Amino acid sequence: VLENFGHSVTATMENPLIDKVLARFPDVARGALAFPLEAETWTEKDLELFVGSGGFLKPKKKQAPKVASPQTSQAASPAVAAATAAPATITTTAAVPPSAPAKATTPTAKPAPQASIKTDTSDQPREQREPKEPDEATKVQRVAHPSATVTAAELPHTVWHEGEYWAPYTTYMEDVGERGFRLSATLNKCERFRNIGLQKGAGVTLNDLKQRFGAGILLREFSIEMCAEPPREIMSALWISLRLQLPCSPFMPMYQTVVPDGSDVPVCRAVFGMLMLSTETMTVLNDNKVYEEVAVPLRRAFQLSKPTGQEGVPKFPRLYPVRGRPFRPTNLLQAPYTVMPSDCDMYRVIFHPQMVGVCERTNFAVKATFREEPCVAFYANLAKPVGVGDRFKVSVFVEEPSATAATRSIAAQARALYIFADTRGSASMAAFAVYGSPPGALFSEDLAACVAGRLASLAAFAAGGRAVPAADATLDLSQCRRQAVTV
Repeated sequence: VLENFGHSVTATMENPLIDKVLARFPDVARGALAFPLEAETWTEKDLELFVGSGGFLKPKKKQAPKVASPQTSQAASPAVAAATAAPATITTTAAVPPSAPAKATTPTAKPAPQASIKTDTSDQPREQREPKEPDEATKVQRVAHPSATVTAAELPHTVWHEGEYWAPYTTYMEDVGERGFRLSATLNKCERFRNIGLQKGAGVTLNDLKQRFGAGILLREFSIEMCAEPPREIMSALWISLRLQLPCSPFMPMYQTVVPDGSDVPVCRAVFGMLMLSTETMTVLNDNKVYEEVAVPLRRAFQLSKPTGQEGVPKFPRLYPVRGRPFRPTNLLQAPYTVMPSDCDMYRVIFHPQMVGVCERTNFAVKATFREEPCVAFYANLAKPVGVGDRFKVSVFVEEPSATAATRSIAAQARALYIFADTRGSASMAAFAVYGSPPGALFSEDLAACVAGRLASLAAFAAGGRAVPAADATLDLSQCRRQAVTV
């Protein structure tokens, strides 16, 4: 297989070393590798690097001596293929990685001794009279690494299928907990693939948005459900998708699904309420021209029609089914929480996948009965920016599992609403979580109970300064008992 302007064509490779190297990797099928044209002249070591990495790593092209030629990156993205076939099956047996780079063993040459010059240094400080040996800790430790261009591993395998981009990924130790796939790990994977999908589809990265358009993407709210029994083993192979909408400035909601390889039953579904923002002012974008400049290539990539002006922005409570009864908490638990650096991203504001962990730590602080149960559904409303060192009083409104629930069902799950109030009593963000065995389901009433318009009244009630709000179709606090703040 040869590369021709970014596409593959079939041809016979004449390099006799290919078969020799392939024999060392019985788990790697020759047909699964796209050998580039320069593979004809590759050495045995070069071929080992390429085959051992499953085709991900290529040796750097050899340059002519004494000729400086700048390295250029590959084209940003191929054209969108209107493929209708199902995504290719992932081979769960991983290709053998390239051999670990050998450590440099050549000792550092000591400088030749210099002829000593006798001088009178009696009047100099001791540290000036006696030269010091170099501090070992400050020496640069150099390590050889493979000479290859590194790119995101998922990018070459991302495919277009039935209106969405799909990419494979594999679970590792950090993704799987005692009860299976972690919800926070799923959110991390979704965030990663949103970047991969945009780059694959339209050749747009977050850095491109900033450099070319002065724009960025802000996540205001999100939801995720574990809708089936999740994988429990590491090295489980799954597919993750990306679909987006561009209804009007500044909105760009995104929808993602996680499906095990070989199955058609999703294990996770997620929705992300993204907004475009101005990186100059770090506020929501108020420039429709910039929005459309970004939206045009994205609509082309995701095969979206230009909006007519009648499209509405999806409201999260409307995305979920009606349960038919309000969220009815019986306990109000409270504890302080300080946002840590590990909770935040490179901009020192809270990183949304960490919200699951923030709520879990709060569960232990308030000694919630469900504190050891996994989170199987989650919604967060990040109403205001929250950063490192911000302190909150967290109020947890808890609807305990039904005492009569004898099976693993929705009735056997705990449901909790979290209100994060700052030192002035103002609510900055809210979350709603479901704990127990999967599947986990969110309902319209759950999300309506913690929309932005309710945060102030819930924070006031939690502080004890307001009477119980009247019950309605989404929220009933009539049976809710307060508990003192845990220190």
